Amino acid sequence: MITIQPIHKYDCDVLIAGGGPAGSALAFYLARQNIKVIVIEAQIFPRDKICGDGVSPIALAELQKIGITDLEQFSTLNEINKVGLFIEDQQVMIDLSKPEHLPFHARIIPRIQLDNWIYLAAKKAGAMYYENTRLCNYSIEENLVTAELKQGNHTITIKAKMIVGADGSNSTVARLFNGYKAIDEYQLLGLRAYYEGVNGPPDRVDIYFSGENFPGIYWMFPIGEHNANIGLAMVSKTLPKSDQHVKALLTKHINSNKDIAARIGNGKIKGKICGWPLTFYNPKNIISSKRMLLIGDAAGLINPLSGDGIQYALLSARWAAESILPCIAGNDYSSEAMKVYTQKIRKELAYDFALSNLLIQFGRNKTFKPVWMEIMAVLIERAKTDKAYADIIAGIFEGTHPSYRALTPSFILKSIIQSGVHIGGNTFNGILKGPAYWDKKRKDSSRLVTDILQSIQKNPSHHARWLGGVASKTVEVGSHVIKSLMKEKN
Repeated sequence: MITIQPIHKYDCDVLIAGGGPAGSALAFYLARQNIKVIVIEAQIFPRDKICGDGVSPIALAELQKIGITDLEQFSTLNEINKVGLFIEDQQVMIDLSKPEHLPFHARIIPRIQLDNWIYLAAKKAGAMYYENTRLCNYSIEENLVTAELKQGNHTITIKAKMIVGADGSNSTVARLFNGYKAIDEYQLLGLRAYYEGVNGPPDRVDIYFSGENFPGIYWMFPIGEHNANIGLAMVSKTLPKSDQHVKALLTKHINSNKDIAARIGNGKIKGKICGWPLTFYNPKNIISSKRMLLIGDAAGLINPLSGDGIQYALLSARWAAESILPCIAGNDYSSEAMKVYTQKIRKELAYDFALSNLLIQFGRNKTFKPVWMEIMAVLIERAKTDKAYADIIAGIFEGTHPSYRALTPSFILKSIIQSGVHIGGNTFNGILKGPAYWDKKRKDSSRLVTDILQSIQKNPSHHARWLGGVASKTVEVGSHVIKSLMKEKN
């Protein structure tokens, strides 16, 4: 019996939804290999995106592959080689160490500039863009993908060999494939505002920890000599649920934190405070299937500790290209062929993200906020006197070190020793301050225990779910630790 296969006329080999760093980087890699690529972009370039604008050394190494770091405008960006960490009355200034294999220190690049650079590189390589166009729907069939696009008042149908979702945390490609929106448990909330006329230094980013938005951070990222991106990122789902409006938190931080006030000086806000949701990595989510891949934010490739997504957008774009090219060459777009990409993501990022998720899960229970803040204070204390220790902390937030660097015996031992020093210092100070100090400490401890017990009594099911989350994420981290140890043994 002879089976006749239908002949399809494809508009492109790969249809990419989203022209941000992930989508345009992937378009660049494929187009320069003479793959026919169409990118759907909802806006018209150059266009802005709400973001912290931080571009890590690893991300810059990826941009170098695309030719972005050779641009004349790139040389005008200020180099970030210091980070300030602040918590209440504790602060430490850390000189950032750049691993030898990375060519650049971090930069702060507004997205209206960064995205446009990558977009122009992809177009120059031969990628085709449908701007001011939105993906409405798509269907995956045996031999093709059919997508319905909306461009102004017109509806367009595109036929492609495969589709890639690079359309952000609220990905239409992911939502239509999975049949549901992102789970609240895996979401961050972000806000940012641009300021003009701020004080230096232009080579130092500042990160602020506060009990109000913990687990989360405030930041000040300098842009050029006298401008800055100031914002916050915080976990969406916490216990007990926060009633504070996120915008009010950022406004209060800017108005009342003496450290950021010193840097803002007489600076003024430019435009308005803008917010956006960030979906971070859920290991249960499907990021590849027959004729479909998700990359960047659409795949949840965001580090929940730092909120950084640009680094993982660029990495996943390159890994996706390396997975797609053999599929096109072999005309094999099966789930099994696409699975190579998922395996690469899990190999490179799953351990790092698993530990980050566990640390975030601990911090979700704000009943223990004084404990979490005390731990952060201990880390910063140690970082003041131990350069290697400080490098790991700064590197985790900068993205040059995976979070599991904090699981090394040396880092753990130093943290334990510093905890002893911290407790000893407080005890010595208490002796000097006399009975009144100890009476206050006793009352504070009693109040904390009472608050914890009352919170557990009031919300037993919430605390049980929190503990269940801690347990499941601990098991996940444990499995990665075992795999890592077995690999070293072999």
